[in-house]
Amino acid sequence: MITRPLLKPLFAAIALASSSAAMAEFENRSFSVFGAAGMQAVNYSEELNDWYGVDLKSDFSTVNFVQRSGGYTAVDENLGFSIISHSTLIAFEDTEEWNMGGVADPVQESTNSLSFSTLDISLAWHFQNGWYATGGMHYQKTAFSRFDWTMGAGNDELNSTMRAYIESQPAMMEVVDQYVAADNGIDSRDDYFDAIANNPQANSAVVFEDTANFGLMAGIAYDSYFMTQSSGPRYQFSLEVGTPFYERVLNSGEDKALDRTFGGGLDVTAKLGAGYQFSTQLSAMLLVTGHYSHRDEIVEWYNALDSTRLPENTLTAYAGYLSLGWNFE
Repeated sequence: MITRPLLKPLFAAIALASSSAAMAEFENRSFSVFGAAGMQAVNYSEELNDWYGVDLKSDFSTVNFVQRSGGYTAVDENLGFSIISHSTLIAFEDTEEWNMGGVADPVQESTNSLSFSTLDISLAWHFQNGWYATGGMHYQKTAFSRFDWTMGAGNDELNSTMRAYIESQPAMMEVVDQYVAADNGIDSRDDYFDAIANNPQANSAVVFEDTANFGLMAGIAYDSYFMTQSSGPRYQFSLEVGTPFYERVLNSGEDKALDRTFGGGLDVTAKLGAGYQFSTQLSAMLLVTGHYSHRDEIVEWYNALDSTRLPENTLTAYAGYLSLGWNFE
């Protein structure tokens, strides 16, 4: 994490480079980048609010080995576009814990690994002083696996609270009685509640989930390379905000995929970098990137009792890269 004392001189350097733009000559030049040896700290959480009378929240954190690569292409004096990809090369496992509101002990735990990748295709409109406006498409995919399930001390409270809630809802109990009346091995209401009770240790399978999102992003950025291509310090900054317009989720525990358009949510990305431009053709930079995404719950009801849903979820990721840039035109 970058502390405030380190951020101040870096922002001051960017401001100084921008203020001296009048003494430099703007040139819209193409370049390619590759961020090797990157490590990314990831935090992922899910929330189920008022789910059969309970509030549940999970939390998972890990550090992954990642890469960032792509390039920028100048179109004319003011216009250009960039294509930047980020992906997880190695995803490391850690413990994920589910907790129920009002209960001190966890409901369940599992081992989790999460891979996270993005693809950004953005147009750039230059103000000819190093600063430029950005806008374009943001693609994001998260893929995780959960395994090695263990039951927590709060699991009995979860099952009893859910049963009490369902029994208090006449419309839900009508569906329960339909299951009891059907010839499907459920002969009583007790049989039904035993069948749906959460029992994580009985779940020996690995649960996989893939979530893909397409969104729109817009923001502001700065790169001193557009003002000075000769040897010397190089600085970069960007901040973009957007929202998804299409989401699709596939979970191995469900019998169908969930998708929606313009369902809400927020994406925020940021980049801060400092390095050295050795020549017009070659540079090396230390980049720090941040990503925040929030997605609202997706739910599809089949009747008054049964549903398929993706919980409300939040992902934050911070990465550091040693980035190489080149232009061999």
